[in-house]
Amino acid sequence: MNWFTPKCPVDAEDKDWIEESMRWLIDEFGDEPLRHANVILPTPEFFPDEFSEDESDVRSLLDRVCGYMCVDPERVKLEFFTDESHQLECSLPTYEYSHDGAAGTYRKRRGKFIIAIESSQTNDPMNLVATIAHELGHVRLLGEDRVDPDEDHEPLTDLLTVFLGMGVFTGNAAFSFTQWTNAFSQGWQAQRRGYLTEEMFGYALALFARVRGEGKPAWSKYLEGNVGAYFKGAHRFLQTTGDTPLKTLRAD
Repeated sequence: MNWFTPKCPVDAEDKDWIEESMRWLIDEFGDEPLRHANVILPTPEFFPDEFSEDESDVRSLLDRVCGYMCVDPERVKLEFFTDESHQLECSLPTYEYSHDGAAGTYRKRRGKFIIAIESSQTNDPMNLVATIAHELGHVRLLGEDRVDPDEDHEPLTDLLTVFLGMGVFTGNAAFSFTQWTNAFSQGWQAQRRGYLTEEMFGYALALFARVRGEGKPAWSKYLEGNVGAYFKGAHRFLQTTGDTPLKTLRAD
C-alpha cells in the first residue's frame, strides 16, 4: 500500500457528479472557454474601475462580469433587495447570524433577465462579483433554455462559474466567518454562499486546470483558505493518479 498517494477531497458520488457535469458543460458550450478564456482574477487588470458601493458602480461591475461570461448586458436589469431580518439582528447587543445560499436572485420577465442583489453585498466587492457570477450563470443556463426550469440546477450553476473562468471568486466566497467586538455590540457571522461545498469547489477547480493542461496554474495563488487547500490536494491527486475520465485538451 502506498501511504503517500494523495487523496481526492470529495467522495466518489460528488467526484462523479462534477466530472459528468463538466463533460456536459463541454458538450453544451464547447471547449473554447477551457482552451482560451482567461481565468478572471481580483486584480486591476480585470477590474480597473474605482468601486464606492453605489448603484452605478455595482452596475458597472455587473456589465464587466457580463462581458467575461458572454452575456449581453443590455438584456440584464439590476435590482436590489434588503434582508430585513439580518439588519434587525445586527442591531442587537449580541449578534449571531448564519446564512446559506447565494445572496442574489434571478428571474426572467418580458425578454429581460432581472438580477437582484442583496444590498449588504455592496460592501464586499469580492463576494459581490461571486454573487453576480452565480446569477449570470442562471442567465446562461435558464435564460438560454439549456436546462429544465423545474429541476434543481443550482449546483450546476456554481460549476458553470468555474467553467467560465469565474471560479476564483465563487470558490473563495463559498464560506466566510467573521467576528467582532466593539463598544456597542459583539457577535459573529458565518455565511455559506452558493451550492457547492468548499471541497467540491477545490476539486472542480483542479479538474478545470487539468483539462486546460495547466500543471502549475498561476491563478491558483488567488484561492483562499480551505478552497485553496482543497484545490492543492485535488491537483496533486489528479497529477499523481490521473483518476478522471476527462482528458486534457490538445493545444491548437
